[in-house]
Amino acid sequence: MGDFHNIFKNLRMQNHYTQGQMADLLGISRSAVSMYETGNREPDLETLEKIAKFFNVDMNYLLGSSVTVTSDNPEPSYEDIEQMIARGSHGFSAAQKMKLIQLLSEIDL
Repeated sequence: MGDFHNIFKNLRMQNHYTQGQMADLLGISRSAVSMYETGNREPDLETLEKIAKFFNVDMNYLLGSSVTVTSDNPEPSYEDIEQMIARGSHGFSAAQKMKLIQLLSEIDL
């Protein structure tokens, strides 16, 4: 699952949760959290969704997908912008995120 184990651990630590607290909040065992963080186990889709919702991030972000801007592709794609909004707009509701995406799609650059 790519870099999930590092991303998950970093999110947990940045938000100051212990492995035990994280396990309780997600409804999983502390050993599962530990194994996710060491890469010895991967979460199922349902647990991955719980983690993404808990941290208010996109599942693609958890899996290590990110925006790639290169000299061949200096502009982020529409999908990249959607992911950035999904990951970086913690204060927005889902409806507000969708409205922002809609507004951005209407801009003629």
